[in-house]
Amino acid sequence: MIGTTLGHYKVTERIGAGGMGIVYKARDLHLDRFVALKILPHEKVAEPERKRRFVQEAKAASALNHPNIVHVYDIDQADGTDFIAMEYVEGRTLDQLIPGKGMRLGEALKCSAQIADALAAAHTAGIVHRDLKPANVMVTEKGLVKVLDFGLAKLAERTESDELGTTETMEPRTEEGTILGTVAYMSPEQAEGRKIDTRSDIFSFGSMLYEMLTGQRAFGGHTRVSTMAAILRDEPKLIAEAAGAIPRDVEKLVRRCLQKDVQRRFQHMDDVKIALEELKEESESGVLRAAVPVVARRVLPAKYAVIAVAAVVILAAGAYWLTRQRSNEQEAPLTAGPLTSYAGEEACPSFSPDGTQVAFQWCTEGPSANCDIYVKQISVEPPQRLTFDPADNFSPAWSPDGQFIAFLRRLSLSDAALLVIPQRGGEARVLVESGVSLPTDVTLACLAWTLDSKWLAFPWAEPGKSDGGLFLLSVETLEKRRLTEGKDANPAFSPDGRTLAFARGKGGAGSDTYLLHLGEGGVPRGAPELVASGHPFCRGVAWTPDGSEIVLAINSYGSGGLWRMAASASAKSRRLPVVSEDVWQPAISLQGNRLAYTVPQWKIGIWGVELRGMDRKPGAPFRLVPSTRSEACPAYSPDGKRIAFTSDRSGHFEIWKSNSDGSNAVQLTSFASGEATGPSWSPDGREFAFMVGTGGEWSVYVMSANGSAPRRLTSERTGAMPWPCWAPDGRSICFVSSRSGSSEIWKIPAAGGDAVQVTRNGGNLPQVSPDGRLLYYSKSDRDPEQCSVWRMPVGGGQEAEVIDSVNCDGLWAALQQGVYFIGKPDEKRQSDIRFYEFATGKTSRIMTVDREMFKRVAVSPDGRTILWPQYDQGGSDLMLVENFR
Repeated sequence: MIGTTLGHYKVTERIGAGGMGIVYKARDLHLDRFVALKILPHEKVAEPERKRRFVQEAKAASALNHPNIVHVYDIDQADGTDFIAMEYVEGRTLDQLIPGKGMRLGEALKCSAQIADALAAAHTAGIVHRDLKPANVMVTEKGLVKVLDFGLAKLAERTESDELGTTETMEPRTEEGTILGTVAYMSPEQAEGRKIDTRSDIFSFGSMLYEMLTGQRAFGGHTRVSTMAAILRDEPKLIAEAAGAIPRDVEKLVRRCLQKDVQRRFQHMDDVKIALEELKEESESGVLRAAVPVVARRVLPAKYAVIAVAAVVILAAGAYWLTRQRSNEQEAPLTAGPLTSYAGEEACPSFSPDGTQVAFQWCTEGPSANCDIYVKQISVEPPQRLTFDPADNFSPAWSPDGQFIAFLRRLSLSDAALLVIPQRGGEARVLVESGVSLPTDVTLACLAWTLDSKWLAFPWAEPGKSDGGLFLLSVETLEKRRLTEGKDANPAFSPDGRTLAFARGKGGAGSDTYLLHLGEGGVPRGAPELVASGHPFCRGVAWTPDGSEIVLAINSYGSGGLWRMAASASAKSRRLPVVSEDVWQPAISLQGNRLAYTVPQWKIGIWGVELRGMDRKPGAPFRLVPSTRSEACPAYSPDGKRIAFTSDRSGHFEIWKSNSDGSNAVQLTSFASGEATGPSWSPDGREFAFMVGTGGEWSVYVMSANGSAPRRLTSERTGAMPWPCWAPDGRSICFVSSRSGSSEIWKIPAAGGDAVQVTRNGGNLPQVSPDGRLLYYSKSDRDPEQCSVWRMPVGGGQEAEVIDSVNCDGLWAALQQGVYFIGKPDEKRQSDIRFYEFATGKTSRIMTVDREMFKRVAVSPDGRTILWPQYDQGGSDLMLVENFR
């Protein structure tokens, strides 16, 4: 085989062999790079099962694009030989790197965190590896991990009738009833031939990590049968006994992975990944301390025994109080199940005082679509409808005495009335006829009752004032009292009524979480204090029943989900182990230990329309990139032949590119943490700039359009998300940053250097005119859903308003002849595509889009095709966690 050519691959040397085939190093003659070729031997081609699994490996691995998973380039056949072409990795397998006494702790954590990240990505894509072992993990000289060999992988969550649902067996060849997989690393359910899911990989991962730390296998045996018996029956020796001193948290993590009962194991690899990353950070910073090594016991004289017992009691008491004072990095696994799963949007849950019922808003679909308030008994169907008004009713809040449910009724996109209704239904009473401030994100527009059920906290804008704030309203007398002043929403009172948590909108995007301490009569005591400042996209706050902690819903690329922290500005938050990163509006019952929250179910597609003739007559709209996942932020290349866009088809948002008709879509970026969005092509089409978000903060990156390693351009986080814009001269890139205290346009050299501020009176979503002379940008000074487009010379100077009414979500594009823009949506969320012509100063309507639009409009260089993202599928469900403590 050495020296032969298969297709356009020239084989140079043999580098390994396994049950699924022989692996050779080869040179790709087309792209002049080395690849690894896995070849199915000729004698195996006749075995249908071998051939099927060979193809399955290629399909499974090719569906995953992750820096810690080997990339599959192609599967093909040449001269009667079947082969898979994949990424060539220089390095050694993990089993060759594990010393006899185990790896150093820091090295093991660094390596295992990457493996966990890779498996989390595979599990998100619905793939279970099923053959995890050190021999299937490559490690490069620089410490980069690559997970290999998806030959035994299967899709997770198959139906009961699917024959592949259980662990597969081969036809007898050398051993009857061979169970696929490597015995020493099997899970108990895999060893027994039972149905498996992603939790089987977690057990196998635990076995690998145990071996990495100790140099010994977790379950040993002289034969396959004795090894399987140990997996099913025995517990592995403590790591501290096998390897000496080891941090207790590390021991606990491995033990939880190796639980024989799948319900007691970690339920999701994401949770394992987060725990490992936190342990790695603590290890690197020196915070993580080893437990006392296990030593042989000896009998002490009686008086020394008494002293020892006393010392242990004192130390235990001290450790208990210290543990209560610090954040517990390892949360118990949470199992969430659907509370509602109706067509449409269910959101904003609010528990009854006894925790047995939930009030929520349900926005139904169809001709009679409307948002109304419903009440649902836990585990009982159907829910009871409370409101029947044709206007949208939302944001319910159950009073602590259980008698009433307060809610909002929409009057316009930014205005609502406040009402209360008996909890069993009946006539609603209007408390505030108008003026309730609705933020652009209505997930922040919730209400809160005081402990005595006599007052309601709600967002309200006094006549003539734009910012407004949170106010207290007496349910009996309708008296109003100001609590805060600012773009504040989503209030939540502590169980004792002495502290108010709320979300405050800030310049640029997102919102921060604040605590306001209250005195008698709800009078504020001092200024609000900022908490959880590392999470700038708060989508809701809930208090634990004892009032000691708050749970935050954070919607942020790379760090979204539910976070828990002590109710203190100095407290450290830790993420709760629930699956979804996109979580809104948590609610915790005062009784019953229940947690509920909203999970949105959105799918966004890129659509387009071709314009014909001088009058820009539109053709039929078309879907650009057919996919079952979401795509957004399209951008045309300068020659109009390619499109860059953002897609989450790999599990989270990355930059992709395709031909202008949407064909041949390929992924360009792959960030282990954080998400990429908003590509902007360089004038020569060779590079593009984009944003990467991590922990709610954003940085500008640049990379080759062919997918080279990205380089970070901004030396500090920008503090705002909107996409960058490449100037036509190719020398600089404009971007948005709130580093100066408000959202402004900044400019930075494309080759790197210091950024300089361009705008001084606010600015967002920059675009540079094709001739490079003018900078266009948007502002929001009037309506949160309505912006104006402004322009100024690129080098700075006098600014001027161009259009006074565009959608604030970046739905406009400036050309040399004019501006295409999307107007403010109507009550049905429909919008018009319009064109403002510079020469005449006239605006013409192009067409109406009947779906709600998402971020960014793109226009082809010839001005004849418009692209826009829209919500093709939407909705939200309520999730419920029992036994939440």
